[in-house]
Amino acid sequence: MSRVVLRIDFDTDRHLGHGRIELLEFISELGSIAKAAKAMDMSYKRAWYLTESINETFAEPVVIRRHGGPGGGAAELSQFGRDLVRSYREMEAASTSACAKHLRAIERHLAPKPD
Repeated sequence: MSRVVLRIDFDTDRHLGHGRIELLEFISELGSIAKAAKAMDMSYKRAWYLTESINETFAEPVVIRRHGGPGGGAAELSQFGRDLVRSYREMEAASTSACAKHLRAIERHLAPKPD
């Protein structure tokens, strides 16, 4: 089934989209930027950069990091971060629902999927 993937451009330099939200969901689930990066087949450096970019986009932290110790570092979403992910997913679902009629019309013209 087709779906609408949402990207929010706040201005020319700051945005939030499906990939960044997925990274936040993995951080929330796995408790670590490194583990989230691995789950997404992404370098730690890239995941760290994206996390910093997300945090810098908003006036309050989205991801809260605890620096390493004997067990290594950890990361979690702030309450705002959890609300942000939930709001994004709700907007994405609403967009898909609003576009359902048009998506069905377009899907009827898709070429067969190659084997």
